[in-house]
Amino acid sequence: MKRVILLVIDALTAPLLFQEMDNGRYPHFELLRQAGVVREQCLSIFPSITHAALSSIATGKYPAEHGVVGSHWFDMENEKIVYFSGSLGMMLQVGVGNFFREFLLELNNDHLKALTIFQQLERAGYTTACINFPLYRGDVPHEVNMPLLLKWLPGLPASTTVIGPKILLLGDLLANPEDVDVEATYTGLVHWFGFTDQNSRDLVLQLAARDEFPDFTLAYFPDNDDLAHRHGPAYSHQHLGHLDEMLGKLFATYGGLNSFLEQFMLVITGDHSQSATSEDNQEEKIELVEVLSDCRLAKAGHPWQDGDEIMPCPNLRSAQLYFRKMDQEWIRGICNELLNDERVDQLIYRADLFDEGNGYVVETTNGRLQFWRASGEEAMAADHYGNTWAWQGDLAVVDGQVQDDCITFPDYPNAFERLVGALDCHNSGHLWITAKLGHEFVVPGVSPYPGGGSHASLHRLDSEPPLFVAGAPESVLIPDHPRITDVLGLCRAGLEASAA
Repeated sequence: MKRVILLVIDALTAPLLFQEMDNGRYPHFELLRQAGVVREQCLSIFPSITHAALSSIATGKYPAEHGVVGSHWFDMENEKIVYFSGSLGMMLQVGVGNFFREFLLELNNDHLKALTIFQQLERAGYTTACINFPLYRGDVPHEVNMPLLLKWLPGLPASTTVIGPKILLLGDLLANPEDVDVEATYTGLVHWFGFTDQNSRDLVLQLAARDEFPDFTLAYFPDNDDLAHRHGPAYSHQHLGHLDEMLGKLFATYGGLNSFLEQFMLVITGDHSQSATSEDNQEEKIELVEVLSDCRLAKAGHPWQDGDEIMPCPNLRSAQLYFRKMDQEWIRGICNELLNDERVDQLIYRADLFDEGNGYVVETTNGRLQFWRASGEEAMAADHYGNTWAWQGDLAVVDGQVQDDCITFPDYPNAFERLVGALDCHNSGHLWITAKLGHEFVVPGVSPYPGGGSHASLHRLDSEPPLFVAGAPESVLIPDHPRITDVLGLCRAGLEASAA
């Protein structure tokens, strides 16, 4: 039976990667392009931000079903702010102990509501492995042996049990697993406790050298996202040579690419892409406290205080606003204030926010659109994924275009399905806002990335990681218009086809 390896490269941006490949860089990525099937757009979800998108890769679901509606949101039932960040600064701000408790336990045990790929496959009789992928939940208990440094940090338990796949490799947290003969070597504070490309790469090559890959392996490479944030996505995509080199060594270990593909199906994708930000710090960031200066905004990361009216949860180029009072006239005034800022792109909300009937609404300074799922004679068009829709208003606010009863959205791809996938989440904000290209939303305590890169909006430049598939059995159908929610099914189809 062929084994399946899925490599997820954070913020892998299709146009920039293929530009570098066309210029002669990354020869092993190029070999895969020639040997397999490549789709230049494997659509992310909305918001196109790491923790929500990785949850969609892990479950094959949208936030409405898996429950992770961003990297920053408000848990309305428990009145608790949820904020996940991969930055060292945020780790130090919240305390390393709290950071790892949230990362280890809360994200997987409390917030993620759908079965992961590891649970689905192992319950079907396959063996699986996770390498540094933060959505690791499985059914096998693993005792975490904290490094000496972590044991002394306040807020972090000296030991704990996590539930993951049969093989779970999570940096320092599970550096020496019992199930395979590998050892994490790039660990400790200098190497972000092992959650780096360098460690993921080393573990993949160790598994290859010992031929200890299980039926399915998911390995995660986070560094490209951080590099793109700090220096811009074009710069980061000129520094993927270490991953191309890893591919070359992986193929060579199994006797070359052809021999490797006789034994493995290899899938490579990203969780989202990135777009460049303005270099002017003041122009780049949209300060919600200033834009909504007539309102009392809750302090970032803190529960409601007396007098607070709005709970802002910025997610880079999108933001959710939660209202403490549901006064429609007051909320309409907030919408008008937001639209007065020329850097704001779209306002997005469920129509029932203003008792406007069925469906969902998108507003810009130039128009308004209300849309809803429809069937039969009411349906006005279908998208590439079999969803049928009706609407009233201006399709231009999401760049909607209809031809031969098919609706597409060139600048905001798969807009309707992606918006519904966020707005129907039980913890979705009352109002979503997106920023125009080059800008981000911030509140005090949240840092922007001027002169670098960002993501999380509905725009295509934030939403188009590529998809590489090589070595797939002939019966596996690779979608013409794939989404990251399709990756789980694609990997499972590869396993099932080769086992048949």
